[in-house]
Amino acid sequence: MDQINGSSEECDGSLDILFSCLENTERRQLLGHIYDQAPATVTRDGLATTLVASKQKLPPEQVVVEDHQQAVTAIDHMHLPKLDAAGLIQQSNDGNTITRTDHPAYQDPGILAALTDDVVVESTSLDALFRALAHTRRRTTLDILSHQYHPIRLVTLARDLALRQQETLQEEVEQILSSLQHIHLPILQETELIENDMDEKTVNYEGHPLLRVPWMHSELAPNFRAGLTDSPNEADVWNLDGRDDVVSCGQSLCEEADEELFLMFTTTGLLEAGCFSRIKQAADRGVDVYLGTADLSVREFVQDHAPEVTLWEPQTNWLYLPVEGENVGRLVFADREAIMIGTLGEASDTGVHDEQAIFGEGADNTLVVLLRQMLGSHLDELSEQDEDIESRLPF
Repeated sequence: MDQINGSSEECDGSLDILFSCLENTERRQLLGHIYDQAPATVTRDGLATTLVASKQKLPPEQVVVEDHQQAVTAIDHMHLPKLDAAGLIQQSNDGNTITRTDHPAYQDPGILAALTDDVVVESTSLDALFRALAHTRRRTTLDILSHQYHPIRLVTLARDLALRQQETLQEEVEQILSSLQHIHLPILQETELIENDMDEKTVNYEGHPLLRVPWMHSELAPNFRAGLTDSPNEADVWNLDGRDDVVSCGQSLCEEADEELFLMFTTTGLLEAGCFSRIKQAADRGVDVYLGTADLSVREFVQDHAPEVTLWEPQTNWLYLPVEGENVGRLVFADREAIMIGTLGEASDTGVHDEQAIFGEGADNTLVVLLRQMLGSHLDELSEQDEDIESRLPF
């Protein structure tokens, strides 16, 4: 059962329902219990006992009858209908036993972390996050903002959203702008996913520790990056064409790093708000982060806002790719097991470069092995240094 397959509108609607379902703490706890017990079924009575015991921090045998019955009522009228509508559970004909389905949400690490309480944020913050994600326009808004280097004007955001929806008439842009101002941006700002400057009429991406890049594209992991390329699934090295896909791939690598994250940005404007947010979150969760850039303003910004990140300054043209002589623009190397190398094309009138990239994943992947051999000694030097974020290691 794959609830996310289908047209774009069907996928968007399925995720609206899914995230709306997950915005309740008790419902996530119940679903986590159902997931843990699978493939065995669980009973309504057992779910009620689990819910009360968790809420009151009691052994199951100490749950009193009155509290248990109230929980059964809540499960019947509030939780099971939502879980069933989202395609996350299957109930027996009499409704007394429940088991999980094979919904792709159960393969998404971010969803599983929320269900198993393997997260570093409060449950109320998770409630607000999933509530904010329960609308396609808000997810697309976050995706657009995460690719910006500076705050953008609201009217610019509205136009970008209209282009995504293939709606270019002025009245459509005005309708989108109105919905942003009165409905969507207040919800996103309340969740602290964005910063909305009412006086300047600008908006900026802030992020959230559990927000995953695929969700902003109305998709689920783990096959998100495969959807960014036209390369065959069996290809050893994938090609990415276009800045948006390159940025999304790089951000997804940053948020999946567990131990080490090595990055390089060779020119101004490549450390977008979503990139920096995920770099800082990686450092906050204990990942060793090494960021190389010759841009003094970026170095100063990182030092001020993420001092735990180790900075180094790459020499000009230290690495080339055999792609018409173009120089590398950005490089993301996660846990020495996944690598993305992006090249810069022509810059637009606004200074934004066209980008292409190649991507490889897996310890034995040809591209990963090659870059691990090329960079391994330099990475080891960085990791062995004292805590000196001013370090300059020319490659």
